Amino acid sequence: MVTGPEARILARLATFPSSLESAWDVPRDICLPGLSEYLGVVRSALHAPLNELILKDLVIERKTHVIGGGSRRRKVYHITDAGRIECEGIEVPEKFEVGEIFGKPPSKIMLKGRDKLIQNLKSENKLILTGLPGIGKTSLLRSIADELVADGKIVRYATMESFKDITQIFSEWGLEYSSEKAVLNSTKNEVLILDELQEVSLRHLDRIELFAQKSANLIMASRAPLPITEGFKIVEVPPLEIEDAIDLLPDHLENRELVAERLGGHPLALQMHDENSVLPEAGSDLQEWVKEVVMSGLGDEKVALDELSLLPVPVPTEYLQNENHLPELDDHALLRWLESGVELHHLVRNVRSTMLTEENHANAAKHWSEINGDLARLVEMHHILKSGGEIESHLLSNAEALMARSSAGLATLIGDAIYRNPSQSLHRIAAMVAIERGESDIASEHLANCNAPDLDFSLALLNGVKGTKIPENSDPRLILSEASRRLDDILPGNLPPSGIIELIEKINFEQIGNDMKKVMLVAIAHIRHAWYISQNKFLEAAEIRENLESISHIDDPQLQSLKLRSQIAETSVKNASFDSLIETVFSKTGLRATMLQLSMVEKCDGDRAISLLNKINMPSIESQKNLTSARRIAAKIWYFRAIYKTHNQFSSLAESIALWQQGLCPNAATEATELMHKLL
Repeated sequence: MVTGPEARILARLATFPSSLESAWDVPRDICLPGLSEYLGVVRSALHAPLNELILKDLVIERKTHVIGGGSRRRKVYHITDAGRIECEGIEVPEKFEVGEIFGKPPSKIMLKGRDKLIQNLKSENKLILTGLPGIGKTSLLRSIADELVADGKIVRYATMESFKDITQIFSEWGLEYSSEKAVLNSTKNEVLILDELQEVSLRHLDRIELFAQKSANLIMASRAPLPITEGFKIVEVPPLEIEDAIDLLPDHLENRELVAERLGGHPLALQMHDENSVLPEAGSDLQEWVKEVVMSGLGDEKVALDELSLLPVPVPTEYLQNENHLPELDDHALLRWLESGVELHHLVRNVRSTMLTEENHANAAKHWSEINGDLARLVEMHHILKSGGEIESHLLSNAEALMARSSAGLATLIGDAIYRNPSQSLHRIAAMVAIERGESDIASEHLANCNAPDLDFSLALLNGVKGTKIPENSDPRLILSEASRRLDDILPGNLPPSGIIELIEKINFEQIGNDMKKVMLVAIAHIRHAWYISQNKFLEAAEIRENLESISHIDDPQLQSLKLRSQIAETSVKNASFDSLIETVFSKTGLRATMLQLSMVEKCDGDRAISLLNKINMPSIESQKNLTSARRIAAKIWYFRAIYKTHNQFSSLAESIALWQQGLCPNAATEATELMHKLL
């Protein structure tokens, strides 16, 4: 026979396959901290039942590497065959799930003392949970999500971080859309959950607040002060009742009630409590207890605590200088484990971070400067800012690379840098980033503080200002970009406007160095070729390809792409050779191939068009953020999805409009908007 605590441990371990017994990398769920978190009890409460299970040969113990838990081996636990037989008679009540949860929810836990609160809250449509760090807001959100799933709901879960924006939250919810309209329409019968709202950067708060106001079913959690309040029911999560708090503590503890009372029924404080440490005085401040008791009880692992205290976001463990000390911090219940990495529990982080200096940040910046990758650059620059170091040159040198993959983090850091020490160059790059992100109001604010006619022009296009003209004496690259934009600024099936050839003829090659001249001439040839194809002037297009071949070679991928584009335009869909063209074009990859594939969809109709459309891969989110061409291609795909009703029609059109706007194609966006109004 096994006791209740032993049965719960066995039932949990039985959910993991026996193959883990010989694995080198195992999940954190089967080490002591992971079991403790799932079962909702302090770590010390598991020592006795685990030892008994080992003595009964129902569980075995070994040391191995825990995924994401640092390089040191840790104790983990496996259920034996005898344990699995014993488990067969243990009933674990679980609701039958008929809904589904998407996104990145935290691990399931057995929450104690919250049943009534969960039942009261799960029917709320617009709810914000608030309360002290560690009071159990995240656990409560996960339990509410599980209840909603059991009731048949679709739930989407995401966690805010300081380098995230609304589009990254959409992605974390498992959505393809980047526009608020598209998301609101596609999720109107679903429940959206957003944890750690207080981490949102001021740079990104407005869009999140606007979305939150319009959303019909949104549950969030945040520490005070709340960034958003209007339109939401606000519930402060209370401490556990003393009788429930006692259940988190080990049975052998004689003064369980006193411990629960002195720690105020605070779940994290109960987890962090050491039986040998001093209890706080009645009514004393919890943060002072953390400072004076919890942190004072640490040894060498304090260097890891300090390192984590300074971080703005969770990070992978392998990036840390002191990752070998993570197991000790984990054993003290000081860590939060997320899919993106590890961080300190915010109660501890908030206490310790105020005790550290600019020198600590400067040392951290040096460490992160030696690590490659976008996250490392963002964290490095965060530390530079916090240390009072020179940040402008770092932002300028990393802007292009970060714009591609971490524009939200880049925008956050630029905003912080401008707040500290504004300059024209920072305002210019802030405006450029805002335009790339489709944030016209923010771009306008920054352009008021710098002289940038090229960006003024881009902003006018973003705002859809009619009659917008390219600045006089523009840089040749801007002229080429504008000519290319005009070719793209049309709905599929329409002809491009006149004046494109006349525009590129204005380019003054005296402004161009010899190194760039060949590149520019090739780009001009591509624009001319696209124009002639649109006008069915195939002989002129062929002449351009011949000229390109003379300075390149017949197998040049760009030249091959031009030939295929001409063949598609010249070949009837009823011709047998069109089928071989389909095979050729869909065997290729990359953005050029996607453009060719879309031109084939454009030539077809009905089931044939749908069949081709379903084969086309959407450009990656990374490429859409980095390349204007990728956004325009994605806009076309969403447009066709709307026209052929392969996806939600309203959401697809809304997404295509947003992407055309961000791709600086106001005419296409306007025409698509008119079509949407007709549908409505």
